[in-house]
Amino acid sequence: MKKNSSEYRLWKKKNDEKKLRNRKKSKKSTNHSSNTTKSIGKRSSNLPYKVFVPPKQFSILNNPAETINFFNYILDIIKKIPRIKNSQSIYLLMIDMTEVQNITGDALMYLLTVMKNTKMQQDRKIIWKGNFPKDEKFNQFLRASGFLKYMKTAEQNLIHSDENFEIQCGKLMQGDVAKYICDFTNSKLNQDKLFTKFLYRMLTELMTNTKDHAYNRKSKFDYCWYIFVENDKDKIKYTFMDNGIGIPTTVFKKFHEKIIETLHLDKEYKYIESALKGDFRTETKIEHRGTGLPDIFGISKRGNISNLTIISNKAYYSKEQKSYDLETHLEGTILYWEINKSKGE
Repeated sequence: MKKNSSEYRLWKKKNDEKKLRNRKKSKKSTNHSSNTTKSIGKRSSNLPYKVFVPPKQFSILNNPAETINFFNYILDIIKKIPRIKNSQSIYLLMIDMTEVQNITGDALMYLLTVMKNTKMQQDRKIIWKGNFPKDEKFNQFLRASGFLKYMKTAEQNLIHSDENFEIQCGKLMQGDVAKYICDFTNSKLNQDKLFTKFLYRMLTELMTNTKDHAYNRKSKFDYCWYIFVENDKDKIKYTFMDNGIGIPTTVFKKFHEKIIETLHLDKEYKYIESALKGDFRTETKIEHRGTGLPDIFGISKRGNISNLTIISNKAYYSKEQKSYDLETHLEGTILYWEINKSKGE
């Protein structure tokens, strides 16, 4: 075909029009990916995708309403993804953390629960992607938290820090993990192992209760617990999470008559207050089961830990601040507490 021939000019015109159409499609796809309120779309590669933008204060502890709504929105979207018959049907879900200005460990652990939950994602092929906050402090926090080791990420994205006990998860009671956390605590407080005897008992009790009490067939997630510990300037911060049905749901199911007829409880946070006081102690009288929440409450009252906070279903319980019921429901339970470094002096 000669360059100046009519055939060449016709071919070139059609080729230029094709390139223009492709550029317009690519631009449209880019604009669509930045809008998280739209339904699942398709990239130019024909891979269905969705972008989720977390709240700037990405924390269930400090910003419960927005953060829980964010997670529940993701779960609703996952439900809408059709169960696949064709193995080629893959969906790309992306977490865009670019504008996040604060992150706490509880949010990262719950995000792991959502992303790694095989129970809900059964028969749905989902690929998760994400990016890092622009804020350097929380960019580093994310990299050092242990979150990324559960993702398929390049080694250079990971940071290993002596100031955190990285996120760990399990299904059973793991005494070695509890011991490592106690050793981490003692090293930061310059204490011997006897100092954290109460902490070891507390951690193993929480791990055990996760399997014994937190799950049933109606649980939204596969059962699992998570733990994250952060060394701060004047305190050590602990966050434990299980993704079971939640304390209020469990308590009401087992003791609904007592709740209504004897205790007259009308708020979910009051269920947790009563559980901490021992109003719902197990009737099995089996000694090796431990005392669970009442034991933890006793540790808090003795001053071994401070700022005990429990979030479960709609309940937001705080020992040192005001407790209340949330507007939105959190599937699972988060326990947060601190050990002041002055206790180790």
